Amino acid sequence: MQTNEHPFLETVTRHRALIDKICRSFCGSNREDCEDLRQDILLNLWRGWKHWKPEHKPITWIYRVAKNTAISWHRNKQRQIEIQPLETSDIPYQSENKEAVEQLYSLIGQLPSSDQRLIHLYIEGWNGNELAKMMQTSESNITTRISRIKKKLEDLNRKEQI
Repeated sequence: MQTNEHPFLETVTRHRALIDKICRSFCGSNREDCEDLRQDILLNLWRGWKHWKPEHKPITWIYRVAKNTAISWHRNKQRQIEIQPLETSDIPYQSENKEAVEQLYSLIGQLPSSDQRLIHLYIEGWNGNELAKMMQTSESNITTRISRIKKKLEDLNRKEQI
């Protein structure tokens, strides 16, 4: 190890086995998930570095941050729901169904502007991951919002049918 290496890097490198062990215990043999979790742990360790006090043992601090990060990561992973692609019956867009398309866009026009933007992008074929990056939020947030928008559209459609 070089003497001019940053103390954070020295500490994390010295305790890498602990971080790897926590990642494996939460991710099993899934290498991609393990690497994602490791990155999240390292990011949280870096963010918390300024709060770490040298009088505390670094292994205790690393363990606490890594374990809490892994627990949160695992909970978020369980909550993620795949966005199902829209079926033709969900959103009619074929030219022979022009009236239904006009009705759909009329209903979309009644939604709040943020919902309108999201559902338009979704109809155009953007997937949940792309939308999450674009809107700087999680994919599960996008999934939930789209699901709620679909429900709103169904409710609006029922009201207009009455």
